[in-house]
Amino acid sequence: MELDIWGQLMPDGSWIQAFHFLRPWWLVALPLVLLVYVVLRRRTDPERQWKGVIAPNLLAHLKVGAARRSRVGPIPLLAAGLALGSVGLAGPAWEQEESPFAEDTAPLVIALDVSQTMNAVDVQPSRLERAKQKVRDLLARRTGARTALIAYAGSAHVVLPLADDPAVFETFLGGLSTEVMPEAGKDPVEALALAEDLLARDSVTGSILFLTDGIGAEHAEAFSDHQNRSRDEVMVLAVGTVDGGPVPLPGNRFATDAQGRRITATLDRQGLDALAREAGVWVGSVTAKADDVERVQGRIQTNLQVAKQEDPSARWKDQGYWLVFPVL
Repeated sequence: MELDIWGQLMPDGSWIQAFHFLRPWWLVALPLVLLVYVVLRRRTDPERQWKGVIAPNLLAHLKVGAARRSRVGPIPLLAAGLALGSVGLAGPAWEQEESPFAEDTAPLVIALDVSQTMNAVDVQPSRLERAKQKVRDLLARRTGARTALIAYAGSAHVVLPLADDPAVFETFLGGLSTEVMPEAGKDPVEALALAEDLLARDSVTGSILFLTDGIGAEHAEAFSDHQNRSRDEVMVLAVGTVDGGPVPLPGNRFATDAQGRRITATLDRQGLDALAREAGVWVGSVTAKADDVERVQGRIQTNLQVAKQEDPSARWKDQGYWLVFPVL
């Protein structure tokens, strides 16, 4: 039994909310256009010109062709052109212009849980091996993007800094096992601090992905603090099942407790729920298909696009030039 996806996707921003004018003072010309229109219509009105010469009761019978006169004449067209011109000069804008030097793909730091419980076999061939496979699937969708790898158990270590070479990544990923970790336990907060440090050196907004079978509820405050002060989004892909499974040891043995009973490592659903609820971290479950990886990659790119839209130094595209054609 695999878990459902926790959390909610970030809603897309609306162009209507972003719509504004770069030079709004040009809109002051709109009342002047209306004034020009009214004055010209009054000055070119034949009935008004002859009203002081011919008696009103005769003037109504002397007008010729009034019913056939076109409503779209030079004056309305002139007013429409001036109005469109003033709107165009005001600089309507609703999307930002990306820098030609900006990257299209966001950097990603993967924090891989290599603690003892990741050897549990409730997910075949094991939680750790399934997590490694998801990392490979994610790398295959991030062609040319920079990705870093952190391994953590009781301590956290940078295995590979941000790099865009999948072959090098595979070399380090394949060699990770629970036996190589110097300290037992599970310290996701130290891994989070290392990931923050890696992304802090980069000018592009990135994301942090944890692949783990649990993050204790006592760590929710540290993750909440990160979410409040950092532009880099944290995500979690949970590996394991609620029912759990035994934890193999070298020599065809299994982990046991003090009474010699076989330990069943279960997914820390309670801790992950607290992480999603209190820290606002998106938490998803590893699935048999690729929809989990696609969802993660989609969130990585969405976070980058949102950061670009909120960048105060980004320039807005002036769309006023489109109004040149109707004016002409």
